Amino acid sequence: MISTLTSLKNDLVKRAASLKMKKYRQKEGLFLLEGKRAVEEALASRWTLRALFFTRLPEGWERRAEESALPWYEVPLPVLQKITATEDPQSVAALVEIRQENLDSFAPERGLVLVLDQIRDPGNLGTLIRTADALGAAGVVLLEDTADLYNPKVVRSTMGSLFHLPVYTGVKAGEMETWCRKNGYALWATALEGAEDVTKLQWPAKTALVLGSEAEGVSPEILAAADQKVKIPMAGQAESLNVAVAGGIVMFEAARSFSS
Repeated sequence: MISTLTSLKNDLVKRAASLKMKKYRQKEGLFLLEGKRAVEEALASRWTLRALFFTRLPEGWERRAEESALPWYEVPLPVLQKITATEDPQSVAALVEIRQENLDSFAPERGLVLVLDQIRDPGNLGTLIRTADALGAAGVVLLEDTADLYNPKVVRSTMGSLFHLPVYTGVKAGEMETWCRKNGYALWATALEGAEDVTKLQWPAKTALVLGSEAEGVSPEILAAADQKVKIPMAGQAESLNVAVAGGIVMFEAARSFSS
């Protein structure tokens, strides 16, 4: 069902624009999704879309729009610019319902679970979720004090991977340890002190890998509970790596170990 929406003062436009802020995302139970690829991934997923906005329909979408029970709104560029978080938005955006995932119901038979501890940069968070998806992780867990999963920058950075694997948010460190023990998962954490070379280890078939912030690293509570501490061997003089880069390296080692 296609309608036309032109006013910047329209209530739906103002509600959609407000979702740039976390408090309104929480109030509305919605988040904003931008871009053809990401919207296409959401439409093909189990997530619920509430509205779709476009300045022009991507090729081949006309019939989909006309037959859909979802409201599709054709809007001028200024309206899409107000709704989205970018000055030069792509031609399509959508409102998607926030899903409340329960960690207690998550019990993968094997594989890597990525755990992110105080990763506050939205771009890094989104990239890590995307990388976890690419390398076949079973899921991602965001501990407390990590950036909001539904921040527009996080959502954009996932490039649609948000809709491919389960992501659990607001989990306490103690809850994560309990989950690992209950489900037979080894708890591994990146660290500088007392850590082994990640390239020389055989990963357990069930491993929860914790990455911490560049500034603070993994929290002391998690480090104390860790079954194994790992580090990346550094041949050059750089003292550290961007957390998204480091996470990609360590997750690649995990995937390689699982497949060997």
